[in-house]
Amino acid sequence: MSDNGQQAPIPFQAPAGTPLVGQPITMLTVGVPINLTFTCNCGAVAARPVLAILNSEPATCPHCHKVYNAFFNPQNGQVVMQIKAPDAEQVPA
Repeated sequence: MSDNGQQAPIPFQAPAGTPLVGQPITMLTVGVPINLTFTCNCGAVAARPVLAILNSEPATCPHCHKVYNAFFNPQNGQVVMQIKAPDAEQVPA
């Protein structure tokens, strides 16, 4: 709190849609059973593809070839996200 009784402003606020540094995806929607849409943060903002995982079926980014999957873990009640790096022959030179 500041001296005048008001809360101090947040020191940094990113514009909407700005990914966190190092965040591989930006989540758009999620639902159970695991259906989610997201963008892969692999390239320029305008070129980022919107991907969908439906019923925990993997989705592959057409640009960087990473394979994304998600599933619900009933033991801890959390959604687990998996990211598989592309095979060496799929990486553009």
